[in-house]
Amino acid sequence: MRAEDIRGIRSPGSLTLSPDGTRAAFALTAVAGDGYATSIHVVPTDGAAPPQPLTEGPRDAAPVWSPDGASIAFLRAGPDGVRQIHVMPAAGGEARRLTDHPLGVGSPVTARHARGVAAPVWSPDSRRLAYTARIPAPGAPGGARRITRLRYRIDELGYVHDRPSQIFVVEAAGGAPRPIGAAGYDHWDVSWHPDSAHVVAATARHDDRDLDEANDVAVFALDGAMRVLTAATTTVNLPTVSPDGRAVYFVGIGPLEGDRNDARARNVGLWRVPFAAGAPERAQSGGAPERLTDAETIDLDDGRTRPLLFAEGGVLGGTLERGAVRLAAIGGGGAMREILGGPRQVIDYAAAPGLVAAVVTHATSAGEIVAVRAGQVRALTDFGAGLAGAALRPMHEIVAKAPDGYPVHGWLVLPDGPGPHPALLLVHGGPDMQAGYHLFDEAQVYAAAGYAVIQTNPRGSAGYGEAHARAIKDRLGTVDADDLLAMLDAVAARPDIDGGRIGVLGGSYGGFMTAWLAAHHGRRFRAAVCERGVYAWDSMMGTSDIGLAAQSMVGPDPARWRAQSPLTHAARIEIPVLLLHWEGDLRVPFEQAQRLYAALRALRRDVELVVFPGGNHNASRNGPPAQRIARFETILAWFAKHMG
Repeated sequence: MRAEDIRGIRSPGSLTLSPDGTRAAFALTAVAGDGYATSIHVVPTDGAAPPQPLTEGPRDAAPVWSPDGASIAFLRAGPDGVRQIHVMPAAGGEARRLTDHPLGVGSPVTARHARGVAAPVWSPDSRRLAYTARIPAPGAPGGARRITRLRYRIDELGYVHDRPSQIFVVEAAGGAPRPIGAAGYDHWDVSWHPDSAHVVAATARHDDRDLDEANDVAVFALDGAMRVLTAATTTVNLPTVSPDGRAVYFVGIGPLEGDRNDARARNVGLWRVPFAAGAPERAQSGGAPERLTDAETIDLDDGRTRPLLFAEGGVLGGTLERGAVRLAAIGGGGAMREILGGPRQVIDYAAAPGLVAAVVTHATSAGEIVAVRAGQVRALTDFGAGLAGAALRPMHEIVAKAPDGYPVHGWLVLPDGPGPHPALLLVHGGPDMQAGYHLFDEAQVYAAAGYAVIQTNPRGSAGYGEAHARAIKDRLGTVDADDLLAMLDAVAARPDIDGGRIGVLGGSYGGFMTAWLAAHHGRRFRAAVCERGVYAWDSMMGTSDIGLAAQSMVGPDPARWRAQSPLTHAARIEIPVLLLHWEGDLRVPFEQAQRLYAALRALRRDVELVVFPGGNHNASRNGPPAQRIARFETILAWFAKHMG
């Protein structure tokens, strides 16, 4: 796979099913020019025909089928990128626009999970749609921004403190949208009660809501009355009322009673709280939520922005496990029954009676739609056919042992030929994320250039239990570094690997760890590429959009921040280092790269800084295609220069 081949990747998502389960609708994203186009497609779930476009795009996303099967609502953006709700007949035809909000509909709210655009939600009677929209507050004199709380900016969105996300309800037949609930607070993940007279949503209303990670479940009647069901003891995403209307289920991290900012490297669980609990407004004296899944072993993927699904005898959820994301039905008592497993990742799903449809990825696939009936899996799409000539390389599972005997798990992507190959240790971001079974363009491009690519999930990663993820809390650069080097040793000992030609690279936490390894274990590597990394925790706390959450990883002691900062150890870095960053990154701001570059240049080290204009923290994945290709070329040229 060459860098240019990213133009051939097509990725499905935002899956929805017709109520009878005969058809699936989804958004398809593909590169178009130096941007991306999205359109809505429909495919029969019996596999009788290939998918067909329902809309022409180029900026249509987040389709949702109405409960009566007659209509599909979706978000359409104009040339300005602002998304508005449209509704069209499910059989095809002209779409009607229902909203006209200046800042659009479905904007992400929570920074921690980098949540995507939120689709509107149909009422059970198919008469209305609920959604969230950011509403700008009156501007300050002279265009100045008056800021009184933290979390005033979010990566990819910019300033948000003066544009809270409010709930609205609009009639599907048309008319003016109606605001629900008090203005001035953020709301997200809206869903309906079965009575079509109430909505539930996640919100944060406690006084110090900008200083911690806690938030709550709230119920809103269409007449404006509100009850808060929880008491700011956990995070809340995807609150969804059970079919019988008696309970609200949600996914969250907790409990947070002792330290409401201690949310990093915590497993996401399924929770339940009685719908009848709660108190008006901010009293928050309602029922205590009950955790249904095991806190140590079950970590749910909460990347979806649609309500939870009740199907297959439980609540559907994706569970992170050793690089995979498995789809399971979670019973009322927490029992798990696997629906879709194996070496793949389930990134979205929908359900109808007797059917579960899902978007799945694996090592050489960016996503296909599959249908699961009675345990039988059938592929409905073949979007990966366009990459058939790219010679995609498989992932070889490998294991190693750290010096303390701890097991280390990962994968090796090998180039063609017998070798011995130079190798790149590629460190993932997070750290509480996981490398795993999906088409990773970086590994494929580097392998095609002749490098063996090592990926692993050291301690600190997700998918191996909460103790594994929290093992590096307040001690980054210890056992996580041990695990990475143990995997490197295991690979370097192979006869098809040239152990004398090893490079290291990574982004975000991976950028941090690359700089850390360069400082403390530089003799192991010929060169390093540090991308959008954290190098100095002291300034990160005050400039990042997740500064307090970052503090929960490295602890409250400034002396420990310095000890865990690669910048503190810059004098020990002697290998060539390339620093990559985007000017518009608010998650790990550009000043991080500036500080490390200045320190290394003052020491007269072999260092270069490449700065891309604009962008955000995810620009290596969602930035302009030409910029992504230039990034690949820059990295490959750097390693070719220093590794041969």
